[in-house]
Amino acid sequence: IWTCAGMGELSAYCSPQLVKLPTRELLVTHTANHVLGIDATTGKLLWNSEHPNAWAVHPNTPIYFDGGLFVYSGYGQGGEKLKLSADGSSITKEWEIKSFDSRIGGAVLIDGFIYGSGDNGHSWQCIDWKTGAQKYSSTEMAVGAVIAANKKLIGYSERGQLFMADADPSGLKIISKAKVALGTEQHWAHPVINNNILYVRHGNALIAYKISE
Repeated sequence: IWTCAGMGELSAYCSPQLVKLPTRELLVTHTANHVLGIDATTGKLLWNSEHPNAWAVHPNTPIYFDGGLFVYSGYGQGGEKLKLSADGSSITKEWEIKSFDSRIGGAVLIDGFIYGSGDNGHSWQCIDWKTGAQKYSSTEMAVGAVIAANKKLIGYSERGQLFMADADPSGLKIISKAKVALGTEQHWAHPVINNNILYVRHGNALIAYKISE
């Protein structure tokens, strides 16, 4: 149907975010050194924003909410919030935060706060969506991947720590935790929840945990 050359850069392992606006839909994704906004119907490149890091690797899908985009990556970059124009044809930067430099762990937005981990500071963090202010930084758990369910955080650290915590901007409040002992190599996979079962892959092992409601 269409192709888009973007900025002529290599892919950066990023799954795009589909943003639905009243007048158009657009795809937002990372390439090696830029964030791109592409018209989902025509493939036209609407805007770009420089977002380089040391290895040109940006696996984290941008987060969209209420006209804003949060884009973030590791290897010396960090995060920033971009404001979309009403028709999605342009952007302006609202704020940036260098400490939120997750390499591959993703982030979640709950009740106006962003939760995830930062690689350089080795900490789990909470960031105010509107202002970019850091609400807390905790080194209680090693950094890693995060998902959310029922306003609870599910974290899987690169040291094999699986934990559940409240999505609370006042601090990282651990409810329960366990060690992922089966499997081999790096603890880099993202957990998945289906029908109250939490699935975690570690190398050649898949572990299932029952989650109480």
